[in-house]
Amino acid sequence: MASIMDRPKEDEARPILVEQKEKPAYCMSIEGDEGMNGEGEWYSYILQYLKDGTYPKSANKNDQLTFKRLSINYIIYGERLYRISYDGIHLLCVIAKEAQQIIEEVHESSYRPHMNAHMLSRKVTGQGYYWTTMEANCKVHV
Repeated sequence: MASIMDRPKEDEARPILVEQKEKPAYCMSIEGDEGMNGEGEWYSYILQYLKDGTYPKSANKNDQLTFKRLSINYIIYGERLYRISYDGIHLLCVIAKEAQQIIEEVHESSYRPHMNAHMLSRKVTGQGYYWTTMEANCKVHV
């Protein structure tokens, strides 16, 4: 029945353009944020959105939807940002300098366990910390 009906010309199906990147999009985004410090860390835009509901000036409509979607997993307690894990535990979001110190302290603990990067990142998460490049940083350290 639908194939015999006439439809308006403006309803024409537009082709979908697929762009293939060399790396996954999240890696490219993280690499752009690595040189920043303190206020410009990876979670500053989420923190800004949760505090006052504003977006960065350079954010387009798609970026705004992304910030809104990502902010669902975060809360502000005091002045710090926490990520809500899948089991409801609040993980403190840390900057790159703090992250490196945490990795060193957990890996070189008094018992000096020999663990791989995945186990080290799980131990760090168990201690209540979170950052986006956790497993990659643990792999480099190990």
